[in-house]
Amino acid sequence: MNRMKTTGSLRLLAIIGLFSGLFSNVVMAQSGVRYANPVFDEVTVSTDIPFSSAVKEGETSPTTLYLDFYEPAGDTFLARPLVITVFGGAFVAGSRDYVDMEEYCTRLAQHGYAAASIDYRLISIWNLNSTSLIRDAYMAAQDVSSAIRFFKCHCAEYRIDTAQVFLLGNSAGSIALMCELFMDENERPAETHEDPDLGSMHSSGFVEYAGFSPAVAGAIPHWGGVMDLNVIDKKEYVPMCMIHGTDDTTVPYDSGYCFNGILPNVMPYMYGSHPIAHRLDELGITDYELHPFEGEDHAFYYTILYQLNEEKFNACFSIVRDFLYHHLDFSTSVAEWNEQRIQIYPNPATSQVTIRSLQDKPFSLVVTDLLGRKILSMNPTDSESIIDVSRWPSGVYVIRMEQEEGVCVQKFVKH
Repeated sequence: MNRMKTTGSLRLLAIIGLFSGLFSNVVMAQSGVRYANPVFDEVTVSTDIPFSSAVKEGETSPTTLYLDFYEPAGDTFLARPLVITVFGGAFVAGSRDYVDMEEYCTRLAQHGYAAASIDYRLISIWNLNSTSLIRDAYMAAQDVSSAIRFFKCHCAEYRIDTAQVFLLGNSAGSIALMCELFMDENERPAETHEDPDLGSMHSSGFVEYAGFSPAVAGAIPHWGGVMDLNVIDKKEYVPMCMIHGTDDTTVPYDSGYCFNGILPNVMPYMYGSHPIAHRLDELGITDYELHPFEGEDHAFYYTILYQLNEEKFNACFSIVRDFLYHHLDFSTSVAEWNEQRIQIYPNPATSQVTIRSLQDKPFSLVVTDLLGRKILSMNPTDSESIIDVSRWPSGVYVIRMEQEEGVCVQKFVKH
């Protein structure tokens, strides 16, 4: 397993390199190789990428938060599924380079995903009390939201399929991601309104991505929980895969105080994966997985020396891999060509883009954004069409040219 590491923010991809992969993920994905098996030997890791700036609990000045970005070395796909990982550590410790986060990101990139391990705000153990812990869990959830919206804003640079962003968490990271997924504004704990008020769930981060959606395609919490089962409802649910040891004494598999009742006035009362599954059953939600590991404690794939137990980690990774693969969108109704049949210029475009067919046959054009929303549909009568894109939001757009023989897919960037 080889990794090539670079330091600092990702350099902007050259336009030629960005558009060297002309076709969607469908062709390789349907072969049953990419995403189901490791197909890349080397992984490129870009470290210390700033994605947010926010004030920690007990402080007055903002702290810059960073992420590490993992991608298959030499990959040419224009829109890769992304998995954002969130480390554990009881909200007082931990980092994005924890060995399990690094291993998950590396293996996922070898399978063809883009992956990121992110910072979130931690609380000083000297400031730890029941109020600050609840506030910091909410802050961590805000930081998860910031990371999601950061990648959606910069999807062209990082070549992310914004409709296929997934979350993976460990312990406190799982609590944070479930809080981000399920907590509405009217469900915020009273502690988050205390001075200074922490603001809405999706108000944190840089102004440049303030308007981007925090929606994700699925979540994989490891030994996580929620403080209130009622925050989970149908309208905000996404497919979820829960992994939990049944003898967890830190975050209970059933319900109880974290750390098995130690300092009950500080540690929150949590509902673990088992009652969460019952809540989903009550709501009639069937698209979830619960993987109980009988007799296992918290974070059971770690050894006493905080290295990974390979057998136990492999078991968890297999669950994660299969869940992700089964929830990827490979849908396509017709075959895709392996040769270029349309030209798009200029690319990137600012005010207008010209689409020229290289085939003297009737065709139709459909333009969508990376969320799959239809922007334009037309049946040109000439081989060349000029589209006014001056009022379109900046971002990446997908153009599908359909003829009887099949579909040609290309993308362009609107600046």
